[in-house]
Amino acid sequence: MKKLTLPLVALFLFVAFYASTGCCTTINDLEARRDAGKKTSVVYEQDWETVYAAVKFVWRHSENPFIAEQYGRSWIDYAIEEKAIYSSTSFVGIGIFFEPISPYQTKVDYVTSGYIGYHQGIIDATIEELPYLLKNGRKAYREYTNNLAIQKEKKREAEKKSQSNLPFK
Repeated sequence: MKKLTLPLVALFLFVAFYASTGCCTTINDLEARRDAGKKTSVVYEQDWETVYAAVKFVWRHSENPFIAEQYGRSWIDYAIEEKAIYSSTSFVGIGIFFEPISPYQTKVDYVTSGYIGYHQGIIDATIEELPYLLKNGRKAYREYTNNLAIQKEKKREAEKKSQSNLPFK
């Protein structure tokens, strides 16, 4: 019986950790976090439908690794009637809520659950790239996101090279 106890405790701890990291994130969880003020809010100078379409475009075409992985590996609910986008994988839950302020202004609340560092990378990249798309259009945005990816890769390679030149590792 003692041999069985340790694996059961380990299994219980694994399941408890897995559940606490967002594996069971629901739309209600994301809405509750938003209501509790656990969100990142940004105001865009466009109508909500334009901003909504732009977020969808960024998520489909961004070359940012955080966004690309989230888009490729997650379930996404484009809940246009609720003015929201919900995205979830086994570890990550993200809600993007669109609130029209006026016919030409939209407040967007980005809400996360689970492993916050990973989520914040997705949200930060979306917030960084979205204004460029809204201002410059789709074709220019594709060039922009490609250039960002190239710059980040060059920076990574330079850091890797400088670390390889160190006398001690």
